[in-house]
Amino acid sequence: MKYILLILFTLMSCGKQGKAKLYRLDDVAITKYVNQKSMPSDPNITVDKTLVNNSYPIEIALYKDGQFFYNLANLGDGKGTWKNSNGTLELKAKRTLFDMYIEVQAADETAQTLTIQFSDRFGPTTLKMMNVNI
Repeated sequence: MKYILLILFTLMSCGKQGKAKLYRLDDVAITKYVNQKSMPSDPNITVDKTLVNNSYPIEIALYKDGQFFYNLANLGDGKGTWKNSNGTLELKAKRTLFDMYIEVQAADETAQTLTIQFSDRFGPTTLKMMNVNI
């Protein structure tokens, strides 16, 4: 019985994937993803530069005044603030039921694709984002 459990544990461990390597964003890369205007009172994410993941689904638009707008299909939309912390963008927003914390980093050395990291009711999550209007 011990050997069967050991074999099952070994097989299950082999299937786990390691964390993807993430990269810091330099100032040039950050500028590429930030709308070069203050956040309007009614943001238009169909026109503004937006980070999107359709499978989660989430949309995020960053603005030069340190604010961001988000739309979560199942939770609605909202606004928050962002800052660059040593090459990682930290996004924070207050919601009625919880506070939202998201970290944005590059998925590759050239920062052509970004990732967001956050925790939800399913635990820690990392999503690759599509770049819209960029």
